[in-house]
Amino acid sequence: MITTTPLPSPASAPAESREDERHATGRDRSSGAREERAGVDASATRPPVEVLIEEARHRARRRRQLVGAVAIAAVAIAAIAVTATLDGAGSSDGAGTSLGGQVDDTSLGVFEPMRGRIVWAADGELRAVDPADPTDIRRIALPDDVDAAAMVSGWSADGTRLALTSEDAGKLYVVDARGTVALAGETGCCLFVSDPWLAPDGSTVAEFVAPGRLQLRDVSGLTRPRQVDVDPAFGREDGPPVIGEAWSPDGSRIALRVYEDEVMWTQPSIFVFDLVAGTAREVRIPEIDFIRHMTWSPDGARLLVVAGTYVELNGVNLTGPPVGPQNTSLYLVDAAPDTSVPAQISDPIASSHFIAATWSPDGEQIAAIDYVGRRGIVVMNPDGSEAHRIVPSLGTSAWTGLAWHPIPSTPR
Repeated sequence: MITTTPLPSPASAPAESREDERHATGRDRSSGAREERAGVDASATRPPVEVLIEEARHRARRRRQLVGAVAIAAVAIAAIAVTATLDGAGSSDGAGTSLGGQVDDTSLGVFEPMRGRIVWAADGELRAVDPADPTDIRRIALPDDVDAAAMVSGWSADGTRLALTSEDAGKLYVVDARGTVALAGETGCCLFVSDPWLAPDGSTVAEFVAPGRLQLRDVSGLTRPRQVDVDPAFGREDGPPVIGEAWSPDGSRIALRVYEDEVMWTQPSIFVFDLVAGTAREVRIPEIDFIRHMTWSPDGARLLVVAGTYVELNGVNLTGPPVGPQNTSLYLVDAAPDTSVPAQISDPIASSHFIAATWSPDGEQIAAIDYVGRRGIVVMNPDGSEAHRIVPSLGTSAWTGLAWHPIPSTPR
């Protein structure tokens, strides 16, 4: 049985309770003020001037001490709020929820509870399991700005920005270590699991803006987009559609899922595009009908691909975007940049109903969501050996992605 350890969430109390608390606090302060005024008015004698001066100095000292104590308490409360929850009060300028607070080299801000853990989304919150102790699951609430059905797509290399995809709302989000939400772009519907589309720098997304032209865009909009010509010219309106992309750990390459037939959704392949050299390398996995998900190994040498065949009904393959769990396998694809050498594809290292997979930060383990049974998380070696289910149930029946936080846990 999984034991969940919810983190405190200051914003989780009902609105009525918070309002009652504010009213009660206001009553206490106002009654205290009335009592103080009453005590002054009730005094029948006027103290000497020297006594009044000394009392004024005493009150000034008390005020300085009180201001200092309040400032210290405010900083402590802000620090607790930042590390405990992503839930915020919302933004008035449309930029998204921001909790504020200090983020430095020793802290991951709101993502500190996620450090070195396997992370997924369920029921409007992020959940993170310690693979060394599967009974230890931590939770933080998703900001109000993010659609509750959003799926985890990937981390920035420094672990301070998280990419989320909501295909229900048709939006891409980036949440930073302060809990600020940025709208990174729009997405289509009904693929249900999204590749790690965020660049390792945590601020760049890729999108096709013209036939054979890829645009690298800064989420913040502070710098001009960079446009790169792509050959072959997939991504065009009348040609093969690009379904998803995954950035290499060093940011120099992008793996693209490309389908040859947009109507029938058949014959998928992977193009590894080198942003520096401008060359593309095609990788085709034999005997598959669709590619569900892909992600790079930490060393950038291999792609972990979730792929499978369409369901057969009365002897006929149902060809279309797979909208339900189907038989899938995990493949390792050689993604070395040398285009002169044919890519090597492993035999399936594991087969079940996988919908998403991710690497550990050191590349020594793979975690995958297995949608069979109670929909849990399976961890295995890179060759598929020693597979074991560490999370029996994700706590949601909805589709969700998976991403292993890239910064190892601090020693206990």
